[in-house]
Amino acid sequence: MQAGSLQDFHSISLKRCLSWGRHISTHRRREYAMLPFSSPCRLSAFGSLLLGLAVACASLGALSPGMAQAQSSATVQGRVVDAETGAPLAGANVQVLGTQRGTSADTDGQYRVRVAPGDLRLRASFVGYSAETEQLRVEAGETYTFDFELTPGSTLDDVVVVGSRGQSRSALQSAVPVDALPVGELTTQSPQTDLNQLLTYTAPSFQANRQTSSDATEFIDPATLRSLPPDQLLVLVNGKRRHKSSLVNTLGTVGRGAVGTDLNAIPSAAVQRVEVLRNGASAQYGSDAVAGVLNLQMKEATNQLTADVTTGLRNAGDGEVVKVSANYGFAVGEEGFVNVTGMFRDRARTNRADGNQLILFDQSDFPNGVAPPSGFPFAYPQVAGIIGEEAAQNARRIDNQILNQRGLERSDFQFRVGQSAVQQRAVFLNSEVGLGNDATLYAFGGLSYKNGIGAPFRRLPFSTSAMPYRASNTDPALFPNGFQPEMNSDVVDQSLTIGVEGTIGGWTWDLSNSYGRNSLDYQMDNTVNASLLQASPTSIYAGGHAFSQNVTNLDVSRFFDDALAGINVAFGGAYRTDRYQIFSGEEASYRNYGRVQLIDDTSAASPRLVTRDTLGKEPGTQGFVGFRPENEVDRTRSNVAAYLDTEVNLTENLLVTAAGRYENYSDFGGTLNGRLAARWGLLDGRLNLRGSASTGFRAPSLHQIYFNEVRTDFDDQGQLVNIGTFSNDSEVARVLGIPQLEEERSRSYSAGITASPIENLDLTIDGYQIYVDDRVVLTGEFSSGLSNLLAEVGAQNAQVFANAVDTKTTGLDVVATYRLPLPTGTVELSAAGNVNDTEIQALTIPETVRANYEGDDLQGTFFGRQEQGFLTESNPESKVTLSADYQLSAFGLLVRTVRFGEQVRPGFAQNQTHSPEWVVDATASYDLTEAATLSVGASNLFNNYPDEQVFGNSYAGVFDYAPVQQGLNGAFYFARLNVQL
Repeated sequence: MQAGSLQDFHSISLKRCLSWGRHISTHRRREYAMLPFSSPCRLSAFGSLLLGLAVACASLGALSPGMAQAQSSATVQGRVVDAETGAPLAGANVQVLGTQRGTSADTDGQYRVRVAPGDLRLRASFVGYSAETEQLRVEAGETYTFDFELTPGSTLDDVVVVGSRGQSRSALQSAVPVDALPVGELTTQSPQTDLNQLLTYTAPSFQANRQTSSDATEFIDPATLRSLPPDQLLVLVNGKRRHKSSLVNTLGTVGRGAVGTDLNAIPSAAVQRVEVLRNGASAQYGSDAVAGVLNLQMKEATNQLTADVTTGLRNAGDGEVVKVSANYGFAVGEEGFVNVTGMFRDRARTNRADGNQLILFDQSDFPNGVAPPSGFPFAYPQVAGIIGEEAAQNARRIDNQILNQRGLERSDFQFRVGQSAVQQRAVFLNSEVGLGNDATLYAFGGLSYKNGIGAPFRRLPFSTSAMPYRASNTDPALFPNGFQPEMNSDVVDQSLTIGVEGTIGGWTWDLSNSYGRNSLDYQMDNTVNASLLQASPTSIYAGGHAFSQNVTNLDVSRFFDDALAGINVAFGGAYRTDRYQIFSGEEASYRNYGRVQLIDDTSAASPRLVTRDTLGKEPGTQGFVGFRPENEVDRTRSNVAAYLDTEVNLTENLLVTAAGRYENYSDFGGTLNGRLAARWGLLDGRLNLRGSASTGFRAPSLHQIYFNEVRTDFDDQGQLVNIGTFSNDSEVARVLGIPQLEEERSRSYSAGITASPIENLDLTIDGYQIYVDDRVVLTGEFSSGLSNLLAEVGAQNAQVFANAVDTKTTGLDVVATYRLPLPTGTVELSAAGNVNDTEIQALTIPETVRANYEGDDLQGTFFGRQEQGFLTESNPESKVTLSADYQLSAFGLLVRTVRFGEQVRPGFAQNQTHSPEWVVDATASYDLTEAATLSVGASNLFNNYPDEQVFGNSYAGVFDYAPVQQGLNGAFYFARLNVQL
């Protein structure tokens, strides 16, 4: 083995051991952040840590009963059952209010929890049921039995945790809007196979769409809440901050210029429910919680094995999916548990590219043929419009003649437009162990490996600058007919949280540390560096990037039940460090080998050394130009935070909450934010008025500050060119007068009602307005006055990140659920909708740019039509979800229809309005046995597509559909077997 290749050997060994991945180049550099291991099949350091953690929990559990017996405590046990049928509610939560003590019911509905002597309130809750709370008095050393009978209700009556550090409340009783989505149930019924799509079809204010021909954004779906960018949505897992991905979206997609969280790195089978806080919460949780918060509550069930196998395909016969997942939990001691989930998912690619009008071959040697363009034209309709219809017909005849000579069909040159192929394996662990003295050790974390194969734009032989041969080479061996590059990327996501919680003197405390890392690399296959001509390799490593985060939290709270109608006081702090890295690719991924230094002695003056491009070929890998050594980044920053959060029940019906948080960042300074919220209950709680006002912020991500690259994309004329994205601290940013990035600042207001006007009917209506100032955006592309700097990196245009835009978002959320008992079964009806509008209120252009700009459209160049469109029109202006879930004995039927409202897509040539679309999902299920359920169904049952794109936006017919609304993949039909033992 050659020196310096040890990292490659470890990465290859890992893949062989786990049978992951499809292709590995001997030059490929991996950045898994795993310690070296001597045996090819040994676990990584992180995997060993997860396994060791489970073993440690089990070992501690073996000791904990004896430890607990020595304490002065009491035990409460019993069952949690359905009040109507008496069926056990496996997985129901039983919590001692005002403490961190709690447990989950087993498969028989049995629970057991150890409590401190004295008065206590015990609450039992389960998704889809009304929670019950009982007041008990217990004495040390005694065992008490108490059974809970929960009445079926709606998800709006579920107890929620997010948005409050006080007493748990139902979504109807919360001072701010919160949805509780029973993912554990939805994953058995819904046609969707990943967490992003599941939320898109059940939470109207949430939207995630699979992108196409968009580099690594094809592998990490950008997700938004209330149409605000992915980086303004904070994700928590079990109440702890989750790390962002290492990918910043730089192409023309949803979330352009933003960094999101890869929700699909978490197996949906590991999630019990998702709480969606639709309200600004920076004063409680810190940066990013401008649009709201997603809190994933992980499963805690014990002595229960659930597993499922899903398979399906698209109406077009492609996009096959095979997904297998399993979840099992076992008890540790009297109160602890270890719950483990494993998942495998294999998703094949789709292709919705049809015939196109692009010119295929270099026609320079043919009479009146079209020569390769430096601009227009590159398609037959453009030839017709610029030169004439006769010239266009001649160009088509020449292409057909060459096709016949080479024995090819035009379909051999078809592009690939659709979802990428993805194969993923993931594991997640959630655990708790009692330590005695009313303290609990908990740990949770996961490891996900995802290999994606995407398709950049096909390179046609007409584009001679991208072909690895000279025009004089009439019979090249390498790609004589062009090629379809493939982006073969590995996305590795790791997380681990360890903490201890307990109660001292009536105060509950929680000390934890959370670490997370996401890495992504770029292996380009079936591609070339054209400047190497026929000597070019066809598989080239183009570099990668990684982001890691470590957060240490201390949270302290206490509920004073004898003050007014109850007051909760919470305070705490956090210390966080972030690290962002960019790794360079191999030289062939970025270098222009045709660019050489020559002696110019043609002038009358003295000979001089000059640089010339001797080949006229595009530099670097086709499809994705690799990161150069000068692009490499290894930057860190830290921030410290402190908060105070109070909830005051002035009366039984009037709740007022106030929170404040101060954070100080090592790179841009401090920020102080606050929130006020209130709820007023009327008519014995059947009607509640609520409202909130808050300030918030989002710190610019390290990605936005330091990301830099040269890539291939379209210019304003629709041509493929190399474009430089320069970091905020670069020479280019200095020349443009771009200031150092600062935090985005927000102001959020909401007002709404919750109501239960009749039995089994629950309703929430909330209006909101969100102002965000100094939004960090990725500017448009410009080069005026920068030609020398751009030439150094082989780029033709430049773009940078800047605090440039102020926006206002206004919207309305409506959620209603109704449980309808029938003589033959029960129907759960739900209706939910979101209407949303974002507008730009101000655009800030640096004075240096204003003073030096040479042109007629300064605003259009700095932040133009497309940039503004991706900021304000990324999602449908409205979305409505209607569903009916019918259960009759062993048979179940879920029917759901989603209306995706009108959406404006900023295309290559113009903004296009896509008309509203209705999509129908249906699933029929049958209990084969008490332990096995078979489900069949469809997503997008009637195979609806968005409106076709106008020709100017379709890249001469390549992109018939844009990735808007329900997406461009069509219907998905599936079968699923669920097993519960």
